[in-house]
Amino acid sequence: MEEKSFAIISSSPEETKNFAVEIGRLINSPTLILLKGELGTGKTLMVQGIAESLGYKSEITSPTFNIIKEYFADEEIIHMDLYRLNQSEELLEIGFEDYLDRDAVILIEWPEIALSLVPANFIYIEIIKKSNLKRKIIVRGEGESSKQLIERLNKNADSWN
Repeated sequence: MEEKSFAIISSSPEETKNFAVEIGRLINSPTLILLKGELGTGKTLMVQGIAESLGYKSEITSPTFNIIKEYFADEEIIHMDLYRLNQSEELLEIGFEDYLDRDAVILIEWPEIALSLVPANFIYIEIIKKSNLKRKIIVRGEGESSKQLIERLNKNADSWN
């Protein structure tokens, strides 16, 4: 039976970051990852963990005011934060579609405004705050990238649940 999603409960920021590091080990470039969650749930922490596993050693902060930051490590990493944008037309003005064509790991926080523009091959990570430290992290998506990641996560489920 094919699994369509994977979910874990993280009890601390360290567990969340460690899970993100594991995701980074299991993906291949190019990959598009959409990160959904309320303020302070750990979206940027997920980006930090994924980037760390891809060989990026410097600090990563949310590009809320810059909208897009690019990092170079073992893979090119493009980190977007669409929180301040109001319309999908604004995405076209910043060259959003050109970024999607790059051979990179693309991580998008607050992706809701971009859903109509993303290709049908993406990983969707939702982070739900359960308590001050506890988070439920759900991985799903569309296309081959998410299918492969979910299969790999489910295969290693005992180490995460």
